[in-house]
Amino acid sequence: MYTPSILDTPLHPTGPANPAEPTRSIIAGWPFLDGELEIGIWECSPGNLDGPSGDENEAMLMVAGRATVTHDGGTFDLAPGTLWTTPRAWNQHWDVHQTVRKMYVIDHRAGTAGIATHLANAYSVDLGSGTPRPVVIAGDPVESSVSTWQHDRLDVGVWECTPGEFPFRRDGYQEVFCVLSGRATLHIDGADGTTCQSFELVPGAMILTPSGTTGRWVVHETIRKAYVIITD
Repeated sequence: MYTPSILDTPLHPTGPANPAEPTRSIIAGWPFLDGELEIGIWECSPGNLDGPSGDENEAMLMVAGRATVTHDGGTFDLAPGTLWTTPRAWNQHWDVHQTVRKMYVIDHRAGTAGIATHLANAYSVDLGSGTPRPVVIAGDPVESSVSTWQHDRLDVGVWECTPGEFPFRRDGYQEVFCVLSGRATLHIDGADGTTCQSFELVPGAMILTPSGTTGRWVVHETIRKAYVIITD
C-alpha cells in the first residue's frame, strides 16, 4: 500500500455515522492480517461526534484541519502534525472546527486497557541526539527517534535520518508511516533479491512495508516520518 500524497488521495463518502450528526466523513481503508488491522485515511467536515471507541486501539497522524477532542482526562487539540493514540473503549466528544484529515491504524486484535497519548507536533518534536546506522552502504547516516506509545503490539513514534544509503528488513512486524519532511527513495527487494519496486518518499507520502520486506533506503535529504510499527 502506497500513496504519494495523503492530502491528495481521493476518498469515498460514507455519510454520518449518526443521522443526527451534521458531520460527514470520507474514508479510504486497507484491511490486512485477515481484517484484524486497518490502515487508511479519514476525513471529517465541521461538526460534532460523540461516543466511545470500540474494542480497538487506534494510532493517528493529523495532516489537515483543526479539532478539539474532549475525553475523560481533559482535552486534546488536534492540528496538522498531531500524533496521537487512543485505547479501546475510550470515551470522546469531537468538535471539528475545520475539515480534518488523518492517517490511521486501527488494531482490532485482543488486548488490554491502555492510556491515550498525544504529541502536539511531530514536525518539531526534539528527537534527541542521533546514533549512526549500524550497517551502511554509502554515506554516514545518523538516525534518531522518539516513541510515544508502546502497548498491545503497537509502537507509535517519530523517526528521522540524515542522508545516506543503508539496508532494511521487516522481521516479525509491519510498519506504516507518513513522511513529514525530507526526501528519500525506498527500494524494495523481489524474490530473487534484486530491486523490484522503488517508492519516492516526500512530505505527505504514506506507505506500508509488510513483515518480511527487505530492501534499502537512499536518503537524499534528512527525512522525518511518523510511524506505526505493528508486531505480528
